[in-house]
Amino acid sequence: MNSNRSRRATLNRSDCEDNSSGEEEFIQTINRRIRSSIVSQVNTKLQANLDRVYQDIEKLKRIESRPAEILLPTLSGGTAGELDCILCCRLLWKPVTTPCGHTYCWMCLDRCLDYSSACPLCVTSLADYLASSQKTVTDFVERALKTVAPAEYTSRAVSHQLELVQGLGLLDNEQIAVFICTTAFPCVACPLFVYEPRYRLMVRRCVDSGMRQFGIAACLNKEATGTKRYAEYGTILDIRDRVLLKDGCSILSTVGGRRFRVLSGGEKDGYDTAQVEFLRDTVVQQDQLLNLLELHDKVRAKGRRWWDTVSISQKSEIQRVFGRMPDVEEDWSRLPDGPSWAWWLLAILPLGPQLQVGILGTTSLEKRLRAIEKTLDHMEQRQLTIAAAPSEQTTTSSSICRDGRAITETAMSVIQQS
Repeated sequence: MNSNRSRRATLNRSDCEDNSSGEEEFIQTINRRIRSSIVSQVNTKLQANLDRVYQDIEKLKRIESRPAEILLPTLSGGTAGELDCILCCRLLWKPVTTPCGHTYCWMCLDRCLDYSSACPLCVTSLADYLASSQKTVTDFVERALKTVAPAEYTSRAVSHQLELVQGLGLLDNEQIAVFICTTAFPCVACPLFVYEPRYRLMVRRCVDSGMRQFGIAACLNKEATGTKRYAEYGTILDIRDRVLLKDGCSILSTVGGRRFRVLSGGEKDGYDTAQVEFLRDTVVQQDQLLNLLELHDKVRAKGRRWWDTVSISQKSEIQRVFGRMPDVEEDWSRLPDGPSWAWWLLAILPLGPQLQVGILGTTSLEKRLRAIEKTLDHMEQRQLTIAAAPSEQTTTSSSICRDGRAITETAMSVIQQS
């Protein structure tokens, strides 16, 4: 009896334990299903949100970026003057604003700063502003001009470009701006320091127009009247580099290009302009080519011998300014200006201004080589004379002048021969 009860109790306990474990498993299964359902729902929502984000990004990529529009009234008679430059009394072009708060045309402010470092309106010093070279177009004012006066601003741009062209004499291909300074030669470097306001304006126009060229001619004196004039022959200079200094002056690295002859002169905003014709050497005939080749080699050899007698310090200074002697070109006899080494030698030889201009203007390569040869022969003879009688020969300023005149007369006689 007791054993039966114990078996039933055991069975009952076993049943309870089985029932308990079954319920726990059922609950765990339900929980897992609920969690998986929640995760699935979360993943679905997350994926949907990500899809919408990707779609929005693609839409943004396809949208063209447009600058913010400036909502300003159209230009009227009452407000037109507020957008004019106080210096030129025209619509502002490339407006720049000074630290003192005044706005001018870029070029108008440049021209004022050529003469004074003060603000044209309030006379505040702009020396630091000029030295920092941080001048930039005022973007807001420029966009406002394009918005309220688009037609006027376009017309102003056209007139500005026309002024650049007229200022450099580019309406006619043979009209050029002329820098009155010295004689430059083709293919030879010609460093320049530009400080005069009129030439600072000329150089700016050359750079702004993109042409980066201007003419240069020597300043000569008329012995009869004592008045100054510039030479009849000159050279086109190509601007290779420009260093703008803090005071507005500039250092130019230029190289000589084509030669020209002045036909008539003019003036624009203080600097000279000229109507010119460009020069080139006459074509060497086939029967003269052999003699010209012999003369070319002989003169170059004499030039090398003279160069070897120059002191090391002088050589260093010459090469720093003009570079090394150029090599001989293969087709030198067909070049419009002949071999470049001859011009390099002419640039460093002690020739007078008149002789330099005369040699520059000749279109005969043979005459040019013979003038160089005569000059080298005279200098060699001079050196031999000094070496032979050092105690009797004293180098003075008067003897140097006489020697220079003799060289000029000797070479000029060759140039003037028909």
